[in-house]
Parts: sequence; structure tokens; C-alpha cells
Amino acid sequence: MKRAPSSRPAPPHDAVIRALLEDAEIGVLLVDPRGRIESMNRAGGRVLSRAARGAARSLRTVVPGEDPVREARARARGEFETVLVGEGGGEMPALVRTFRIGRPPWVLVTVRDLTRVRRMQQDLRRHERLATLGQLSAGVAHEIRNPLSGIGTSAQVLLRRFEPRDERARFVQVILEEVGRLDRIVTSLLQYARPRTPELRPTRLSACVDRVLELLSEPIAKAGVRVEREVAPRLGELYIDLDLVTQVLLNVTQNAVQAMPRGGVLGCAVRRVQRWRPERGPGRRAGDRTPRRGAVSASRGRCSEAARVEYQQLRVSDTGPGIPRGVMSKLFDPFFSTKPGGTGLGLSISQTIMQEHGGSIEIASREGRGTSVLLNFPVEKRHGERRDGNS
Repeated sequence: MKRAPSSRPAPPHDAVIRALLEDAEIGVLLVDPRGRIESMNRAGGRVLSRAARGAARSLRTVVPGEDPVREARARARGEFETVLVGEGGGEMPALVRTFRIGRPPWVLVTVRDLTRVRRMQQDLRRHERLATLGQLSAGVAHEIRNPLSGIGTSAQVLLRRFEPRDERARFVQVILEEVGRLDRIVTSLLQYARPRTPELRPTRLSACVDRVLELLSEPIAKAGVRVEREVAPRLGELYIDLDLVTQVLLNVTQNAVQAMPRGGVLGCAVRRVQRWRPERGPGRRAGDRTPRRGAVSASRGRCSEAARVEYQQLRVSDTGPGIPRGVMSKLFDPFFSTKPGGTGLGLSISQTIMQEHGGSIEIASREGRGTSVLLNFPVEKRHGERRDGNS
């Protein structure tokens, strides 16, 4: 029995393939036997260097030092990692795969940007180093604190035996000052290694700003710094630990004032912002509730239902000399400091405290244009016990 021809139209395979290629995050390039780029998808255009956008459009300008066409002639499939010159001139680690098609061989080249993967690997190694360093620091701090206390007590007894004008009293006073400095370092080490669990209570960020500006009123006036305070209207309370957040803000504001020894403008602004939801990390509780804002798909330039959350952002800015580009990547490393006598733990502890609050700390700076520190607090009701990083 003969079947009647189907009335259903054939699926538009070519259109489907084109749509998938244009939506793909992996660059796809079709290369002719001479090594010239015949066509590419949108992601492929992003990985091309400026030289490859010229008349030659040679694959050699995209993948320097490699010859995917020769690789495809030798093997039907190939794979290697390389460093490409991106559209803006910067280097980009990439995974390149080649597929031979037909004879003479055309080559289908896929290029996967490994920048995010490399950054995640670096962050993972950094967190592992910091965890080990935290355990080591806690042990060393406890061992140092006991003999340090003995040295300080003995020096105080010795100081009382000397007359104030005795030259030896000055050296004992130096010992006591150095003991005090070491004690502050040990305290910072313990804070970094074993951060206190936040005691979250409804508080306004403006209260933290006022508290810190009052504590630093003397050094601010001495440096000739003008304060510009701005708080957006109708901001609600946040569930934060007032003492811990004050510690973070005090450290950040002190850095800003010290960056302007000859005067300048210190900005403290609190506003409401919407940001991409970060992946849950240490300090974020599994039961935390976050208000959502409905919107259309992020691919159309706006946020999706679950992609964006509301934050209150506290911005501390200065008009100082800015931070050199080579220093920016080290700012949160423990024991790294650009200030003489600094412990290099202030920003590391501040980062830990912000993570304990489910928020983040970011630094933006341009040499000669000043620095801004952004403290982002989620607008959510926090409850339950603090999660650890393995929950």
C-alpha cells in the first residue's frame, strides 16, 4: 500500500543551525584550504584580533604560532591550548579544536575562551592557600601571645624602677610600644583566621556612616579633608552586625583619608542598586530570602526573574593619587600592604566580614583620579546559623 505524501513541511535545518551558531558562546570559524577564514559566528568575531579583520582574514593572525590547517591535514580532529590576541589587544587563553571537512580539507575551528576557567582556578588556589594560612596563623598567634604578654609585663615593672629622665627608660618605652604593635598584629591574625559570627540585627547603613565619621573627625580635620555625605531617601534597615560593619567601614575610610594627606574630598554615599545574583559562597545562609524583581530575559538586555537582586551599596571615595594597576590584584592578599608599618590584614578581614554578611567588597581606582570602595549588602532577611564554605 502506497503512503500518501506528508503535508507537514520539512524542518528548516539550516535556519536552526544558524540560530544555534549565533547563540553559541564558543567561537566557530570555517577555514578554507588556504587558511583563509570563510565565515564565523558572532562569538568567533569576538576572539579575532584586529589584524584578522583585514582583507587577508588569515587564521594565522588569530592563532599565532599554530597551523590548524596543517593539523587538520594530518589528523581528522585536533585539540590544543594557546594564547590568542583578543579584539582589544589583550591576551586570552583559549582551547582550540579543529575538525577536517572534505578533500581538499576545509577546517572547522572552535575556540573556547578559558579566561573565566583560569580565573576560577586561580581563585581556588588562592582560597586553599588562605585556608592553610588561616590555620597556621591561629596556631602561631596563640603561641606568640603568651610570651608577648610576659615581655610586656616585665617591661612595665622595669619602667617603674627608672626615673623619667633616665636614658634607659626611653629604651624600655620602645619595648612597650613594639609589644603593643605585635599584640595588634596577633589580634588581627586571630580575627582573620577565626572570624566572629555576625550578630545580625536590623540597622541602617547611615548609622554606620555617622559613627565612623565621628570616630575619624580628628584625622579628617587634621588632613583638611572635606566630607560629602549622601544617603538615598526611603532606604530600609538591613540585617547586619553594626560592630563588624563599622570595623570594615572604619578601615576603608581610614585608607581614604590617609590617601589625601594634603586635603581632598571624602565621599560617603548610600544608595539602592540592582546587581547580578552572585553564586552562594561562605557566609550566605541556605535559608536566606532575597526579594526579586520581575523582568524579561537577560539576553534582551534586562534582568531575568532570578538573575538580579536588590542591594544597598555603601560607596567610599577619595580624590587621592589612586592605586597603581600592578597593585590592584594584590589588595586582598594577606600581609600585603602599601603603608609603612601596616599589617596587610585590614582588607582581607574586611572581605571576610562582607562575605559573612552575604555581600561583597569591590575596589575601583585610576591613577591620578582617586579610588572608590563599594560595599554591597543584600536587602534580605537573614536567619539561621552561618553556613560554612562546604555547605
